[in-house]
Amino acid sequence: MSNTSFATIKAEDNAIYSKFTVKGAMWNNPADHDEGSVPITFNANSDVAVPKFYSADKSLALLYDTFTAGYDTFRGNIGGGKIFFKTGKGITVKGDITGGPTEGQNFVGSGTWIQA
Repeated sequence: MSNTSFATIKAEDNAIYSKFTVKGAMWNNPADHDEGSVPITFNANSDVAVPKFYSADKSLALLYDTFTAGYDTFRGNIGGGKIFFKTGKGITVKGDITGGPTEGQNFVGSGTWIQA
């Protein structure tokens, strides 16, 4: 991945859920962060339900080469205070979370990227 930005993740409000939202940003010009960023959101559904989880604000790494809004798939692992997943479009989200499964669990799913 040639570009790195930040993201925040949160599962829905139920105790166990299979939906989560990633909120992050893509740099307008990755070579010059002074040009600011554009907010993005990934609304996702996973194949398994896991205990509620979330990350601290802007604490996850968002790795990407390019960004295209729309439908996307993902595959990854969640548990033990960490999350990692990579999408079909090549975007990676990883970092520390609070909650979720106590042990690592593989998960897959799909969602939609929105650029605000």
